[in-house]
This record gives sequence, C-alpha cells and structure tokens, in this order.
Amino acid sequence: MKFAESSEVGKVDPLKGQLRKDEGGQGEKEKGQGEKRARGSKKNAEETVQTEGSKKNAEETSQMDKQVMVGEIKKIFEKLRRSKKNAEETVQMGKLVMVGEIQKIFDQLMGVIRDFLNSDAQVLAINIKGPTGVGKTTLVFYIAEQLSRELNKKVPFEFAQCNQAQDYHELLGYQKIAHRWIWVTTKFVDGPILKAIKAADKNGIAILLLDEVNGLANEAQKLVNPLLDGRNMVKYGEIEAKIHEGKLIVIGTMNELASGYYGISPLNQDLERRFKNVYILPYPKPDEEFKIIHEMVGGDVESNIIIGAIKLANHTRGEWGGPPISTPMLIAFISAFKVFSKSNIPDALTEAFKVGILNHFDEQLRGPLTEKAIDVGLLPHGR
Repeated sequence: MKFAESSEVGKVDPLKGQLRKDEGGQGEKEKGQGEKRARGSKKNAEETVQTEGSKKNAEETSQMDKQVMVGEIKKIFEKLRRSKKNAEETVQMGKLVMVGEIQKIFDQLMGVIRDFLNSDAQVLAINIKGPTGVGKTTLVFYIAEQLSRELNKKVPFEFAQCNQAQDYHELLGYQKIAHRWIWVTTKFVDGPILKAIKAADKNGIAILLLDEVNGLANEAQKLVNPLLDGRNMVKYGEIEAKIHEGKLIVIGTMNELASGYYGISPLNQDLERRFKNVYILPYPKPDEEFKIIHEMVGGDVESNIIIGAIKLANHTRGEWGGPPISTPMLIAFISAFKVFSKSNIPDALTEAFKVGILNHFDEQLRGPLTEKAIDVGLLPHGR
C-alpha cells in the first residue's frame, strides 16, 4: 500500500517563482514523520487485526473450553450417578465368623427357606431379634449369598434401613419431578418394598430385608401387615402392588429394647404376630467371641488382651447403666492396638482402648468404664 506524500514538499511559490527551500526542509522533515506515522498506522492496523483475531481465537477457545468443561462435568456427574446406583444395587456384606449360635440359626434358616421354596406359599416372614452388633444384618446377607449359590442364579436383594422418620413414600415409592426437554413432568420411583415385589414376580424369588424394623413408627409398620398376612400385597392410596407368581422372603431384624440401642420402638402386635418364624441371636459365648476376634484380627495379639476385652464387654452387657460393648467394638479396639503397636505409638493399648471403645460412650460413663477395664486386667493400673 502507498501513502500520499506531504503536499508542501517540492511546491513552487507562485509569487517568488522559486522553490521554498525553508519549507522544503520542513517538508522533508514532515515527510519523514508522515512516513513514520504511516508505518506506525500500518503496524497498528496489523496489530489491531492480530489483536482482534487473537481475541476472537481466545473467545472461540474459551467457548470450546467451556464446552469441554461442561462435557467433562456431565461425565463426572454421570459417573457419580452410576456409582451411586451401583452402590445401591450392590449388597455390601461384612465378614461373619460362623460359630456357636449363629451357625445353628443359619442352618435352621436355610432349612426353613428350602422348605418354603418347595411349598405353594408366596411369602415367608422371618424375624431375627438380638442386641446390636451380634451380626443379624450380616447373617441375612450370608443367607442371600448361600441361596444364590444353591439356585445357581443371583437372588434379588432389597434393603430397607428402617427408622422413625420413614413413611409410606420411602417404603413404597414417591413421585419425583422429572425434566424432559422444556417440559416438566413427574416420575414414580419405587421404594424397597415395591422393588422387592416386582423382583419376586420377575425373577421367581427375591429377598426383602427390613433392617431394624422396630425402628419404624407405628403407622409405617402397618403398611407391611397385608404383605405378611396372606394377602401378599401392599396398598396405600393409589399405590398398590401384589405378588402374582413369584416368592418373596421378608426378613425383619430388630434390636431388643434392653440392648441399649436408642431410637427403636416395640413392634406392634399386628406386625409381630405376622412374623411366623422368630429367632433370637444372642451375644456369643466367651470362647466363641474369642474365636471370632482372633479370626477377624489375626493371631498375633496376646490372648490375655482379648480375654480382658471380652470380660469388660460382658460386664457392660448386664445392668451397668449404659449401652453394651459389642463384638465389632472389640474388633476395632484390638485392630487399633495392632496398628499402634507396629507404629510404636506410646501407650498403644490405652490409646487403642480410647479409640476403639471408650470414645463411643458419654463422658460420665468413661471413668467407670476405664476403672472396670483396669479391674479385669485389660488396662494397667495408673491409666
């Protein structure tokens, strides 16, 4: 591109008829400045074009980054949603050492279930009672696993963690707001009881675990009655479901009121009498509990520590004014002691006692519990 030269450069003065040298010199100067300004303008123009291009590219890049970010966020949420779904659908089963009474009850329950499968009945109701921490819930998971092996197929398992805040919505199902393009609609989401009934009809058999069933408020307990009394159905308002061809095993676990477990109510008589098969799973005997702990934590712990811990636990399982020490708490205590000992933590036994047992109790109970731990030889004197 060519830029115009200054109009004063080389101009002839019509009056004097000569070249205006003085202005010519100034013209040369202005010419240089003009060319400089022109080059600057060209450079600025080019930089402006580049800047606008860079800005446009930056905006496009930013937009692409946003799209990528949105895509990644969607992937993350989808992954979380699937993880949650998988977690809900997967039966989580802890380890259970089959000894003594728990082995006997397991064998009896499997016998009752096998007889049920060969009968014309469609619903089998089982109630397992016992103090907290004896393995009631884990026992049901083992039953589901054993039944799946015997039938050579995965038995559907629905789990309902019962509490006083639950109503028919959580047990049977509820309407959920759903978005489809620009429309807002509702979708019915089945609760664990409806899921179990549908799974039984679809697969021929299913298990429904009502964990801590006496944690339900009375009104919620009544929802279960028609499922167990021969009608094989549930109904609340417009919600209704019935077992047509399949078989459903309903197992309710419940903590005894004297077990020190809070937030539970007596099972109402209508529901209690519908559980035809009732089993009581007690705390294991000292030698059985020793075997359980020894197998769960490994054999490299001094026997006198496990024996002392069991003595302390049995003291709390009587009338001592507080909740009992469960077998899982003993396992946590011994496991912590092993870790602290290997890590050379000072006073490993006392510190593990605090972490695994003592800190579970209210402050006013910690002093008497520590004194008792010293009395039974679990903790050294002066702690």
